Amino acid sequence: MDIHRRSSCRLLAGVLVAGSLAAGSAHAAGKTGAQPAAAPAPMQVAPVFDLAPLPVTSGQLVQYILSPAGQIAGLLLADGTQVFCPQDLGENLPAIARPGEQVSISGLKGIGHPIVRAYAVTGPRGQRIADVRPSSAPAPYDSPSIGPDVPVDGIVLAPLYDMQGKVQGAIMRDHSIVYVGEANATRLAAWLRPGANLHAIGIGVSGERGTAINAREIGPDVNQAIHIEPADAPPPGAFPGSAGYDVIPGSATAQ
Repeated sequence: MDIHRRSSCRLLAGVLVAGSLAAGSAHAAGKTGAQPAAAPAPMQVAPVFDLAPLPVTSGQLVQYILSPAGQIAGLLLADGTQVFCPQDLGENLPAIARPGEQVSISGLKGIGHPIVRAYAVTGPRGQRIADVRPSSAPAPYDSPSIGPDVPVDGIVLAPLYDMQGKVQGAIMRDHSIVYVGEANATRLAAWLRPGANLHAIGIGVSGERGTAINAREIGPDVNQAIHIEPADAPPPGAFPGSAGYDVIPGSATAQ
């Protein structure tokens, strides 16, 4: 009997010790699970070209230059320089620099116009983003075809250029961006000169990053506004009921 009693005691003690060890392991695992491991840093893609020989333009970031869909197409510096960048670069700009901060841009400077085509941007905290893709045709920025009308009223600060140095609209003193397209900008140059009063209305965005529209009506004031074709308007096609009305340009039926 004594032998059976001692065996039972030993068995019970072993069970208790095993249970204690298991509970301790579960508790430790619970502590570890409460603090999940940090996500791995994204892989950095090396630039295809050496950007070091490019001229460097430095200055204070005044505002982002938005597309009518709210995408960042570039930067305006305090000295009036307009910095343009591809879409991928623009999407990453707010992560390294905000309005009021100093930036340095490696890029090609315009001849005769205060513009820079950016290939790399360095923010005030040393963070740097670069256009790592090989040269190709720039991806077009999205432009809304429907949406709320956004009015813009104020004084023109500067003509808005595109990456080819052509005037395509106006930058207002209140930081709003008005797009009219190259053809309209040539025709309406007097209304887009710095210091001119301008009223415009069109589809676009207005939010924390700023305001940008594709103007549909424009003039020195609301009483003198005229209708214009928006910068992103599709080319005119065949009239309804004609033989070519249902033909989609570029499709097999159009050939």
